[in-house]
Amino acid sequence: MRLKLIWLVVALIFGVGELLTTSLTLIWFSIGALIVLVLSSFIKSILLQVFIFSIISISLLVVATKKIVKKDENYKYETNLQGVLSKKGVVKEEILPYQTGIVVIDREEWSAISINNEKIDKGSTVDVIKIEGVKLVVKCATNE
Repeated sequence: MRLKLIWLVVALIFGVGELLTTSLTLIWFSIGALIVLVLSSFIKSILLQVFIFSIISISLLVVATKKIVKKDENYKYETNLQGVLSKKGVVKEEILPYQTGIVVIDREEWSAISINNEKIDKGSTVDVIKIEGVKLVVKCATNE
């Protein structure tokens, strides 16, 4: 009975640790402790219980991490920067050759330069070509 209490405490410690970190690493040790809690009714050797706990927990960690990482590889993160690529904007402050201007995209203002270092007038519609540092690289939209 005392061993079961120890495994329950171990499971709770790892469970609380997971709640504090949310990294999906400690939860597997909590699950391993719960499995050994059940198995401790049949297995009296503490050394064997610790060995089984280690094998189960590490196996769950490795398998789950591989599955999570594999799923994560296919996920396309949408950040503000990636969200403006290929969008159209309106020039708020003219863009002069070799100088920055201001472009508004979805009510957000961005510093911008022309891709060909050409002048783009205020009010012109532009296409976002790429991002260099914190500036958008734009060109005049073809369908103005």
